[in-house]
Amino acid sequence: MIPVRHALIFATALLLSACAVSPPAPPGTVVPDAKASQIQPGVTTKADLLSMLGPTTSIRFDSGVEVWRYLLPGPGGQAPFGEVVIVLDPRGVVSKTRRATEVYQ
Repeated sequence: MIPVRHALIFATALLLSACAVSPPAPPGTVVPDAKASQIQPGVTTKADLLSMLGPTTSIRFDSGVEVWRYLLPGPGGQAPFGEVVIVLDPRGVVSKTRRATEVYQ
């Protein structure tokens, strides 16, 4: 029989190794790359984004311009994550997008 102390040490080591293998996603909504590829500047609206991808991290400026960020899963759905940053004009229409293979920190 394994002493309780050894079992606790083993369980702690197991939990810590699990954390090291799969870090948590940074803030934002993780969406499939195929859905994020459907975003078209000049065509896609804020309502379209909400229905296709859902709400996410966003910043709204006094000018009415908004910047939204969606995260993309890495290979096999694991970290590291990529990101899609979307600029919406004051009318709520996508004006620009930027894709990156890593999340800007």
